[in-house]
Amino acid sequence: MELRKLAAEKGLIYGTAISATSIEGDPRFADLVLRHAGLVVAEYDMKWQHLNPSKPEDDNYGPADAIAAFALDNGLVLRGHNLLWYRSTPHWFFDLPSQQEMERAVVAHIRKLAERYRGRVHSWDVVNELIEPANGRPDGLRTAAFLDQMGLDYIELAHRTARDADPNARLVVNEYSVELDSREHEARRAALLGLLERMQRSGTPVDAVGIQAHLPVTGGAPFSASRLRRFLAEIAGLGLTIQITELDIIDRDVPADETVRDQLVADTYGHFLDAALDEPAVKMVVTWGLSDRYSWLTNSRRDRLPARPLPFDADLEPKPAFDAMVRAFANAPQRPADEDGWPRSRITVQS
Repeated sequence: MELRKLAAEKGLIYGTAISATSIEGDPRFADLVLRHAGLVVAEYDMKWQHLNPSKPEDDNYGPADAIAAFALDNGLVLRGHNLLWYRSTPHWFFDLPSQQEMERAVVAHIRKLAERYRGRVHSWDVVNELIEPANGRPDGLRTAAFLDQMGLDYIELAHRTARDADPNARLVVNEYSVELDSREHEARRAALLGLLERMQRSGTPVDAVGIQAHLPVTGGAPFSASRLRRFLAEIAGLGLTIQITELDIIDRDVPADETVRDQLVADTYGHFLDAALDEPAVKMVVTWGLSDRYSWLTNSRRDRLPARPLPFDADLEPKPAFDAMVRAFANAPQRPADEDGWPRSRITVQS
């Protein structure tokens, strides 16, 4: 059973995050990706700090190009992550002498990156992680980096620049900690919905919402399927589609026994996906990695045992999480497949 095919049968796209080093240096892993993923997204290789670490003209597009070529050569959908993110902004940006210089740098970066893969990227996370109610603003927006330096108009500037650079790419607001039943997550949900409504009123181009879904097994807030469904329905009511963009399960606080751990992780996948896929506006599911061999959570456990957050283990063997995903895709309601006609054109990466 191949996850990409099971998803496609229900009108969904299934994919995974990868790095250039993992697909170039690990043929067995690359083969696993090709078997199960219909989409790939760069985990780090398209982030600004990785592309221009030292200065604007010091380009490091090699790894990003490798991922784009891997997608093109193998007929995979390519997802863009991300155009701006406060945690991956090069240090030289903050040394620019004025707001105008910063705006020019942001526009130049977005144009260069989005135009480089124009026509090949299904969707872009434009400004990653816009929301942070803890910063104390009435609108719940994150103040770090761009809002502090450039003012509120930077959001519209980024989205309009991205639309101009690649008119066919879907523009996504990608956010975390909006999935669970807690006061913190409720505040973030309210802030996100408020932002989306303001963007629509102002004519700021936005097509979809990304729900990251880095979900804890235990030790966090409870999960309410009905609350998640209501939230997704509210997004759909704005005429936007929904992407599950960074799904994995945090097993930091569960017992060390792998059999117990794996079942708890699988149950968490199942409960979340059953609720999320019940909303027809959900068009995509992306796990933040495919195998425990490559995961940002590998060293996250307090007992220092390797984490087991993904559908396949470090030996590339399927786990109960894989079976839970199979069941969730099989039980998902049918939806039209990519009905908005994204062209998936094939062009050459610029040199």
